[in-house]
Amino acid sequence: MATTTYYRYNSLTRVLTAEPRYIVTLDGRTIVNPTAEQYASLSDAYPKGDDAPLPEPQDGKVVEYGGYALGESDHLWHKQWILVDAPPPPPRTFSKLRIVAALTNAGVWAQVKAYIEREGLYDLYLAAQDFREDNEYFTQGKAKLQIALGWTDAQVEDVLKEAAAPR
Repeated sequence: MATTTYYRYNSLTRVLTAEPRYIVTLDGRTIVNPTAEQYASLSDAYPKGDDAPLPEPQDGKVVEYGGYALGESDHLWHKQWILVDAPPPPPRTFSKLRIVAALTNAGVWAQVKAYIEREGLYDLYLAAQDFREDNEYFTQGKAKLQIALGWTDAQVEDVLKEAAAPR
């Protein structure tokens, strides 16, 4: 029996690993997570089309490996690529130092500090190592401060971009 080489490429991690996630036989059956023996028993042909170009990603989509399919006309295995929804970015994290620096640069740190004290959030502020944008206290405080300061979404985002921890 011939040895067959086949791979799975993850376009997000750029990692190439052996064995496809699934293969589709000529009669339309799908075998999920096939073993090397199952893969080899379906055809003695080596997989072809591994050099097929990746489809162009679209907005909100990424290219992902989609397994191998047996070609109807040539009866050879061909690598399949699919477009899938891009995962949402993880919530940003903001260090207290960067937040204070960004708010000081914007000229509003004194107002924000007064808000924190007035709302009884000073102990939470002191205890926090950093802030995540999906934290309930952070999102509520951000919304209230935006209204109090009369800021637009763009102004808030400028400060948050300046304060975001590098990824």
